[in-house]
Amino acid sequence: MKKICFLAPILFLIFSGCISSDNHNYDSKDFIDSHEHLFGTVTRVVDGDTVHVDSNGVDYNIRLLGVDTPETYQKNSVSEYYLDYETPITDSEYLDYWGHLATNYTRDTLENKSVYVVFDKKSDKQDKYGRYLAYIYLKNENFNENLIEYGFARVYTSDFELKNEFLETEKTAKSDRIGLWNYNN
Repeated sequence: MKKICFLAPILFLIFSGCISSDNHNYDSKDFIDSHEHLFGTVTRVVDGDTVHVDSNGVDYNIRLLGVDTPETYQKNSVSEYYLDYETPITDSEYLDYWGHLATNYTRDTLENKSVYVVFDKKSDKQDKYGRYLAYIYLKNENFNENLIEYGFARVYTSDFELKNEFLETEKTAKSDRIGLWNYNN
Protein backbone atom coordinates (compact mmCIF):
# COMPACT_ATOMS: atom_id res chain seq x y z
CA MET A 1 0.00 0.00 0.00
CA LYS A 2 1.22 3.48 -0.80
CA LYS A 3 2.20 5.83 2.01
CA ILE A 4 -0.57 8.21 2.87
CA CYS A 5 1.24 11.08 4.59
CA PHE A 6 -1.25 13.69 3.40
CA LEU A 7 -4.06 12.29 5.53
CA ALA A 8 -3.32 13.98 8.86
CA PRO A 9 -3.40 17.55 7.48
CA ILE A 10 -6.62 16.89 5.56
CA LEU A 11 -8.39 15.37 8.56
CA PHE A 12 -7.15 18.25 10.73
CA LEU A 13 -8.63 20.79 8.29
CA ILE A 14 -11.92 18.92 8.04
CA PHE A 15 -12.46 18.40 11.75
CA SER A 16 -11.17 21.83 12.78
CA GLY A 17 -13.69 23.46 10.45
CA CYS A 18 -11.09 25.16 8.25
CA ILE A 19 -12.70 23.71 5.15
CA SER A 20 -16.25 24.85 4.64
CA SER A 21 -18.91 23.40 2.43
CA ASP A 22 -20.42 26.57 1.02
CA ASN A 23 -19.68 25.83 -2.63
CA HIS A 24 -23.18 24.76 -3.63
CA ASN A 25 -25.38 26.91 -5.82
CA TYR A 26 -28.62 26.53 -3.87
CA ASP A 27 -30.00 27.60 -0.50
CA SER A 28 -30.08 24.57 1.80
CA LYS A 29 -33.01 25.72 3.92
CA ASP A 30 -35.13 26.48 0.84
CA PHE A 31 -34.12 23.14 -0.69
CA ILE A 32 -35.15 21.22 2.43
CA ASP A 33 -38.42 23.13 2.80
CA SER A 34 -39.37 22.61 -0.86
CA HIS A 35 -38.84 18.83 -0.78
CA GLU A 36 -40.39 15.89 1.00
CA HIS A 37 -38.30 15.37 4.10
CA LEU A 38 -38.27 13.98 7.59
CA PHE A 39 -36.36 14.84 10.74
CA GLY A 40 -34.66 12.17 12.82
CA THR A 41 -31.55 10.86 14.52
CA VAL A 42 -28.82 8.80 12.90
CA THR A 43 -28.79 5.61 14.95
CA ARG A 44 -26.35 3.50 12.95
CA VAL A 45 -23.72 3.95 10.28
CA VAL A 46 -23.43 0.92 8.01
CA ASP A 47 -20.63 2.34 5.85
CA GLY A 48 -19.59 5.64 4.30
CA ASP A 49 -22.74 6.02 2.22
CA THR A 50 -25.42 4.10 4.16
CA VAL A 51 -26.97 5.06 7.50
CA HIS A 52 -30.04 4.31 9.60
CA VAL A 53 -32.21 7.18 10.79
CA ASP A 54 -34.91 6.92 13.45
CA SER A 55 -37.80 9.30 12.83
CA ASN A 56 -40.69 9.08 15.29
CA GLY A 57 -39.88 5.47 16.11
CA VAL A 58 -39.53 4.36 12.49
CA ASP A 59 -36.15 3.05 11.28
CA TYR A 60 -35.20 4.32 7.81
CA ASN A 61 -32.32 2.61 6.02
CA ILE A 62 -30.86 5.47 3.96
CA ARG A 63 -28.53 5.10 0.98
CA LEU A 64 -26.96 8.53 0.48
CA LEU A 65 -28.11 9.75 -2.91
CA GLY A 66 -25.58 10.69 -5.58
CA VAL A 67 -22.46 9.46 -3.81
CA ASP A 68 -20.43 6.28 -3.68
CA THR A 69 -17.72 5.68 -1.10
CA PRO A 70 -15.24 2.81 -1.48
CA GLU A 71 -16.56 -0.46 -0.08
CA THR A 72 -15.71 -1.87 3.33
CA TYR A 73 -17.59 -5.20 3.25
CA GLN A 74 -16.85 -6.35 -0.28
CA LYS A 75 -14.10 -6.05 -2.87
CA ASN A 76 -13.70 -2.64 -4.50
CA SER A 77 -13.79 -2.41 -8.25
CA VAL A 78 -10.74 -0.59 -9.59
CA SER A 79 -12.81 0.53 -12.57
CA GLU A 80 -15.09 2.81 -10.50
CA TYR A 81 -12.68 5.46 -9.25
CA TYR A 82 -10.97 7.53 -11.94
CA LEU A 83 -8.56 10.40 -11.31
CA ASP A 84 -9.44 11.66 -14.78
CA TYR A 85 -11.12 10.18 -17.85
CA GLU A 86 -8.22 7.80 -18.52
CA THR A 87 -6.59 7.05 -15.14
CA PRO A 88 -8.29 4.63 -12.74
CA ILE A 89 -7.16 4.10 -9.17
CA THR A 90 -5.80 0.57 -9.56
CA ASP A 91 -4.75 -0.21 -5.98
CA SER A 92 -7.62 -2.09 -4.30
CA GLU A 93 -5.90 -1.86 -0.87
CA TYR A 94 -5.85 1.91 -1.25
CA LEU A 95 -9.58 1.91 -2.02
CA ASP A 96 -10.24 -0.42 0.96
CA TYR A 97 -8.35 2.02 3.18
CA TRP A 98 -10.43 4.95 1.93
CA GLY A 99 -13.61 2.94 2.42
CA HIS A 100 -12.76 2.63 6.10
CA LEU A 101 -11.84 6.31 6.32
CA ALA A 102 -15.17 7.26 4.72
CA THR A 103 -17.06 5.02 7.16
CA ASN A 104 -15.23 6.55 10.11
CA TYR A 105 -15.88 10.08 8.82
CA THR A 106 -19.59 9.33 8.40
CA ARG A 107 -19.77 7.73 11.86
CA ASP A 108 -17.86 10.59 13.54
CA THR A 109 -19.96 13.24 11.79
CA LEU A 110 -23.48 11.76 11.83
CA GLU A 111 -23.91 9.08 14.48
CA ASN A 112 -26.37 10.14 17.19
CA LYS A 113 -26.93 13.49 15.45
CA SER A 114 -30.26 15.04 14.48
CA VAL A 115 -30.54 15.36 10.71
CA TYR A 116 -32.96 16.09 7.92
CA VAL A 117 -33.50 13.30 5.41
CA VAL A 118 -34.46 14.98 2.13
CA PHE A 119 -35.92 13.15 -0.84
CA ASP A 120 -35.08 14.18 -4.39
CA LYS A 121 -37.83 15.03 -6.88
CA LYS A 122 -36.08 13.32 -9.83
CA SER A 123 -34.73 10.18 -8.19
CA ASP A 124 -36.59 7.08 -7.14
CA LYS A 125 -37.44 7.18 -3.44
CA GLN A 126 -36.11 3.65 -2.83
CA ASP A 127 -33.52 1.44 -4.49
CA LYS A 128 -33.92 -2.21 -5.46
CA TYR A 129 -32.79 -3.26 -1.96
CA GLY A 130 -35.55 -1.24 -0.26
CA ARG A 131 -33.19 1.44 1.05
CA TYR A 132 -34.40 5.03 0.89
CA LEU A 133 -32.39 7.24 -1.48
CA ALA A 134 -31.93 10.65 0.09
CA TYR A 135 -29.72 13.55 1.02
CA ILE A 136 -28.71 13.97 4.65
CA TYR A 137 -28.57 17.52 5.96
CA LEU A 138 -26.74 18.27 9.18
CA LYS A 139 -26.97 21.90 10.30
CA ASN A 140 -28.16 22.92 6.82
CA GLU A 141 -25.12 21.32 5.13
CA ASN A 142 -25.56 18.59 2.56
CA PHE A 143 -23.52 15.73 4.00
CA ASN A 144 -23.62 13.82 0.70
CA GLU A 145 -21.83 16.70 -1.01
CA ASN A 146 -19.36 17.00 1.88
CA LEU A 147 -18.28 13.40 1.25
CA ILE A 148 -17.36 14.41 -2.30
CA GLU A 149 -15.77 17.72 -1.32
CA TYR A 150 -13.46 16.10 1.24
CA GLY A 151 -12.44 13.29 -1.12
CA PHE A 152 -14.23 10.41 0.60
CA ALA A 153 -16.60 9.65 -2.31
CA ARG A 154 -17.17 9.88 -6.02
CA VAL A 155 -20.37 11.00 -7.66
CA TYR A 156 -22.67 8.05 -8.26
CA THR A 157 -24.07 9.14 -11.58
CA SER A 158 -27.80 8.68 -11.80
CA ASP A 159 -30.71 11.03 -12.33
CA PHE A 160 -30.97 13.43 -9.36
CA GLU A 161 -31.47 17.15 -8.96
CA LEU A 162 -28.07 18.06 -7.53
CA LYS A 163 -26.02 16.04 -10.03
CA ASN A 164 -24.40 19.07 -11.68
CA GLU A 165 -23.42 20.59 -8.32
CA PHE A 166 -21.99 17.26 -7.17
CA LEU A 167 -20.02 16.83 -10.41
CA GLU A 168 -18.52 20.32 -10.01
CA THR A 169 -17.58 19.52 -6.41
CA GLU A 170 -15.94 16.27 -7.54
CA LYS A 171 -14.04 18.07 -10.30
CA THR A 172 -12.60 20.50 -7.74
CA ALA A 173 -11.69 17.71 -5.29
CA LYS A 174 -9.89 15.83 -8.06
CA SER A 175 -8.03 18.87 -9.40
CA ASP A 176 -6.98 19.81 -5.85
CA ARG A 177 -6.05 16.16 -5.15
CA ILE A 178 -8.13 16.01 -1.98
CA GLY A 179 -8.57 12.77 -0.07
CA LEU A 180 -8.61 9.61 -2.14
CA TRP A 181 -7.89 11.71 -5.25
CA ASN A 182 -4.31 12.24 -4.04
CA TYR A 183 -3.44 8.81 -5.42
CA ASN A 184 -0.29 8.24 -7.47
CA ASN A 185 -0.25 5.22 -9.82
